[in-house]
Amino acid sequence: MTSSMTSSMTSSLTLLLNNNVTSTSDITSSSANNTDAGSRTVTFTRGVSDSLGVSVAGGKGSPLGDIPIFIAMIQANGVAAKTHQLKVGDRIVSINSQSVEGLSHSEVVTMLKNSYGDINMQVVADTNISAIATQVESLSGSFSVTDNTDTHTAEPEGPRPCSISLEKGSEGLGFSIVGGFGSPHGDLPIYVKTVFSKGAAAVDGRLKRGDQILSVNGESLQAATHEQAVAILKKQRGSVTLDILS
Repeated sequence: MTSSMTSSMTSSLTLLLNNNVTSTSDITSSSANNTDAGSRTVTFTRGVSDSLGVSVAGGKGSPLGDIPIFIAMIQANGVAAKTHQLKVGDRIVSINSQSVEGLSHSEVVTMLKNSYGDINMQVVADTNISAIATQVESLSGSFSVTDNTDTHTAEPEGPRPCSISLEKGSEGLGFSIVGGFGSPHGDLPIYVKTVFSKGAAAVDGRLKRGDQILSVNGESLQAATHEQAVAILKKQRGSVTLDILS
């Protein structure tokens, strides 16, 4: 199971730009009272022979980057699924009141594997993490099971690179992004958060939520901040070639 947590509440503010590329800015509240705002606690009971039935991704030093732990998959026959309260993309804040902030993926997996009886899991529906979870979920066929217990480790094989050429017209490129170097979730690649119903991406039909953007018309987004990536996308005119991992 994958879970993540930031030291403060992260919300998403979508700023519509003139060219219809949307900037998703992560706003971090400094108020301690807002740390767990929007969070919910899910309680379930696990016996010694029960399967939790969840996979998690993220964590410090994970292949996806130093991002919060989040739920990557939920299996229908597990205890977690029977609560009907957990969702793929939920960011895990704590397990039995123990914070998972700053923990590695393996440390959280061990914590979950060793949890029995009444389990209280505090989670947050994080739209930014959800976009990344979409990419992980699409690679679910490549996940490996750590052992014959219920907790799985999400270790996806790398997504495949490809190039997409979009013709930017009056309705813009038509998608939003999330991530970037120095984001509240860590130093992340640039991901597609939403593909809008209108715009060049919708017309082309190949770009999808969770795709990682490597470069724009040959200009690399590696180590780019969120704001820099938005500026690069915004300045493009006419034919725009995106190198992506999908």
